Amino acid sequence: MRFINLRTSLALIAVVAAAACTAKSEKQGDTLMVTGDTSMAPSGTASTTTPAPTASTTSSTTAAIVPININTATDAQILAIPGMGPRMLREFKEYRPYTSIEQFRREIGKYVDKAEVARLEQYIVIK
Repeated sequence: MRFINLRTSLALIAVVAAAACTAKSEKQGDTLMVTGDTSMAPSGTASTTTPAPTASTTSSTTAAIVPININTATDAQILAIPGMGPRMLREFKEYRPYTSIEQFRREIGKYVDKAEVARLEQYIVIK
């Protein structure tokens, strides 16, 4: 029986850990189950399957969205919007204060397509 070497086991653990991060697990225990020690697994037989979704992981996908006031939101609140990065944060802030959703669509539509603008609208309100 042949065992995998240290370099291969570290690479395998990194792949499994990355898979656990993309599952957006909320509990550290869920991540620990996925990234169990596989350093003694025989070559070619290491399992990289993830456990079935639990109630804690499925509830996060059905959580209600609480829109933020785009005119008063902090940088952290804006960056909390899924898919938001520093560039879009800058664009969101550049056009403040927004007076209408149409203005938001027009200004942000310069940087992303209509589908993305529509997706972003669900996370914001203009007051």
